[in-house]
Amino acid sequence: MTRRVFRTGSWAALVLGVLAALSAVTVVVTGALALTGRVTYPVNVSLGPFSVHDRVSMPVAVWQEVCQKASTYDSGEPSDCLRLFMHQGSENSGGGPVHVQDADVRPNDLYATGAISLATTGGWSPLVAASVTRKAISLMVISAVLLLLWRLLANSAAGDVFSARAVGQVRGIGWLVILGNVVKPVVAFAVSFDDGYAMPMFGYGHPFVEKMGEAGVNLTQLALGGLILLLAEAFRHGAAVEAERRLTV
Repeated sequence: MTRRVFRTGSWAALVLGVLAALSAVTVVVTGALALTGRVTYPVNVSLGPFSVHDRVSMPVAVWQEVCQKASTYDSGEPSDCLRLFMHQGSENSGGGPVHVQDADVRPNDLYATGAISLATTGGWSPLVAASVTRKAISLMVISAVLLLLWRLLANSAAGDVFSARAVGQVRGIGWLVILGNVVKPVVAFAVSFDDGYAMPMFGYGHPFVEKMGEAGVNLTQLALGGLILLLAEAFRHGAAVEAERRLTV
């Protein structure tokens, strides 16, 4: 039963790994066509049963303080805080036009993230190049991790759980997670260095800023890679114990 689960998981990892690799190739080809002026983003191409949908976007974030007291009479006027109130019940417990935060759980500030979808005119663009680079590296790392996981599960299904080969595969997954997380922002920054874009915003509305964290090093992923490397050490110890057991037998 366990081997059947390993075998099923290995085939699932293989299929997903191949799909991720094909997606990476699609992103690179589409990006090359866009950067040479042959297509523009957003890309929507249908070829019989196959279709390609790709876009370029910029991650953004909004931070806004939440009002602790406000009047509905001022709803048409600009405000330095967000008029979002939480009451215990569906109505303003205080009644009248003045709202006061009176629930036992009260909103303090808003931090929202999202993305601005961008349209391009074709030709070279450092922003497009950086976006394509980040996306392609992410997909290639995912594909490589899934293919290593395929081999690891396939070997486990064959009864080869603790071996030098398994140790190398787990260690490879850990290093891929770490290196992909480090290389992606470095390459993207090198491509988009001094991109020359400015985004002035005026008029009333909640200001947003580019979410630089999307292009930076993700500490959670680094920690995950480190944990996988520790798991590889556990596999190495298991492989040593298994080798000693075989020699004893």
